[in-house]
Amino acid sequence: MTTFLRRAAGVSVLLAFAALTGCASSPPVAKFSHRQSDAVLRTADTSDVTVGTATGVTMADYEKARVVDRIKMQIAAKQALNPAVAAANQYEVSVTVTRYEKGSAFARAMLAGLGQIHMDGIVTLYSMPAHVAVEDFTVQKTFAWGGIYGGNTTIEDIEQSFAEGIANALTGQGDKPTAAGGQKVSAK
Repeated sequence: MTTFLRRAAGVSVLLAFAALTGCASSPPVAKFSHRQSDAVLRTADTSDVTVGTATGVTMADYEKARVVDRIKMQIAAKQALNPAVAAANQYEVSVTVTRYEKGSAFARAMLAGLGQIHMDGIVTLYSMPAHVAVEDFTVQKTFAWGGIYGGNTTIEDIEQSFAEGIANALTGQGDKPTAAGGQKVSAK
């Protein structure tokens, strides 16, 4: 009986850990520090996306370009779901990656929680051409599943969901974002 209880406890811990970290394809929810309620990218709006890194974060130029492309694709797909407005707005999306860790596929395959993948960033939306900040938020994505699924998941998979989380916040699509204190923010 004690062996059964130990196994059940172990499985419960793994399931709880998995629920907290989420799967590779689930987009992270933005935590806003500043937001204007009307700053939602609509169908006719245009946006330019830039990706940089914080001090101490290493990302190759091709990785930054790949993340820019993924963010642009996600924004375009979700922007099309929003109604058009009379006058199109122009925006700049500035992403600063504050954590970019590819982790270890081998360690993830051996045990959940080892070899984690992390991608965190600070996003600022500027209204152009005045270059006025209208939104600031953070997005954090961690992946720590184990087994075959964990071993086969790469940073590229996490970049995709990271980009989707940013697009959800900028377009008002997807999960409701939260304010820095954890309260739900209305996404109009």
